[in-house]
Amino acid sequence: MIIQIEDYFIGMIFKGNQLVKNTIPLRREEVFKFMNGEIISNPEDEYLKVAEIILELYLGRMDDKEARKIINYKLEVPEFTKKVLDVVKDIEFGDVLTYGDIAKKLNTSPRAVGMALKRNPLPLIIPCHRVVAKNSLGGYSYGLDKKKFILERERLNKKNLK
Repeated sequence: MIIQIEDYFIGMIFKGNQLVKNTIPLRREEVFKFMNGEIISNPEDEYLKVAEIILELYLGRMDDKEARKIINYKLEVPEFTKKVLDVVKDIEFGDVLTYGDIAKKLNTSPRAVGMALKRNPLPLIIPCHRVVAKNSLGGYSYGLDKKKFILERERLNKKNLK
């Protein structure tokens, strides 16, 4: 399903009552590159609440740790990807780690970390945008402009959320 909030469209897939995949908030023409589905104009309250939380994460107005306490989600990924995402969950709001930092913790390569992050089905909820290259932003499935926007919003709001 795709839910519209203001000018943003957020794609979500649920299995039962558990969120298993989402997109970041996107423009109408962008969302269908990442998820198919119909746009729901009057979503059930529980779905609307999840979409609103994802929008708050995107705008840097909510900490992902708080969001994970509220959203009923299930991470359906291979074991190595889960290990990488578990490290990513510990990156503090407004901070970053490099692919190399995570690779050292898991005794693997930065490239393997990047490939695992590309498989993150729950962006923003699990903040893969906080992983950067040693000398650049690195990559991001939704585009580096969006990664930069999210990181800037988090840094801007970091002191307000503490």
